[in-house]
Amino acid sequence: MQKPEKITWSASFLLGLLLVAAPLPAVEKPQEAIQKLRQRCFSILYHAIQSENAYIRGAAARSAGESEDPALLPLLKKAATDVYHTTRLFALQALKKFSEEEAAETARSLSNDSNVWVRSAALEMLGDLGRQEARDYIHPYLKSPDRPVRMAAALALYKLGEKENLSILLETLKDSNSVARYQAIGYIGKIHAREMLPHLISLLDDREDEVVFYSLKAIGKLATPGLFSRLAELTLSKNPSIRYQAALIMGYLPSGISRNRLSELCEDEDPMVRVSAAVAMNRQGSKECVNVFAGELANSDYGVRSTTARILGEIKIPDRARLLSRALEDENTRVRIAGVRAVGMMGGPEAFSLLVRMLDDPREAVRAYAAGNLIKLIH
Repeated sequence: MQKPEKITWSASFLLGLLLVAAPLPAVEKPQEAIQKLRQRCFSILYHAIQSENAYIRGAAARSAGESEDPALLPLLKKAATDVYHTTRLFALQALKKFSEEEAAETARSLSNDSNVWVRSAALEMLGDLGRQEARDYIHPYLKSPDRPVRMAAALALYKLGEKENLSILLETLKDSNSVARYQAIGYIGKIHAREMLPHLISLLDDREDEVVFYSLKAIGKLATPGLFSRLAELTLSKNPSIRYQAALIMGYLPSGISRNRLSELCEDEDPMVRVSAAVAMNRQGSKECVNVFAGELANSDYGVRSTTARILGEIKIPDRARLLSRALEDENTRVRIAGVRAVGMMGGPEAFSLLVRMLDDPREAVRAYAAGNLIKLIH
């Protein structure tokens, strides 16, 4: 993911933007205006984290993480004790950006969480943080009655140097239960190591579409030119999710061998396959399918519009700010949220003006995401 551009405008230009977004006394200095805006954003987030709506509290926690502002640590620590498991999970993931010590302490606490996915994420976090002192603590979880927890513990210990625990994940790839197999694939994909590639490629012939999909997703940037023929075959699958993921991976291959097929996929009957092909072409430096993004932002399916808006935060194309501005005006809340987060990823002066106006969105979750991403630009 690209880092958003830093704001480097002149004070007069910055104040002009602020005055357009929210009228202030003429004598107010630019820094004072920025401080008022920052305080407003903090107020929005702290109000959201106290909402009775779990979705809004989750938005506050996630957005606080996206702000990358250490001043929001108290909010995240509160979110880590929320009754809604997704809010706790977002808080744990966010804490890693601010303080490894806080993240490690919270991970230990949440490793006994009531939710299996929170427990799994907490154990993974200890491995990601390189907490060698946690190895003895993690070991008992290898015998957990919950498979995801066992696999998370194995992954954490693998990352801490106990390579023999990889066998737990590899053995699960042979499980008769397809759900267990694609869960194991997800954990193996997080290793991001070339030696995992043969295991993942072998699963591309699995009889279960979900296993093939997750294998493709795990392969990602590990793909080599020799994999093109198999990927091309998979782009003919009747399952659009498999076509979608195969097209995405082609973007990591040399354009000389994959460009023609990607160009064809930009005309696929499924909108998400068209979007993935356009993303792949963009990765290769081609503008051939750039019009796909504008087209899918007008798709009747809000899920397609939402995904397209999110993707625009990760890629650079001409007129990106104008396209995202359209997403911010969408009637669907989730599309506007995706647009706000994409604008925050884009960064720069255009992002500032777009985000300021979203502080007045009728939906609190949208305002929360706008506040967090605005804080990131100005702190």
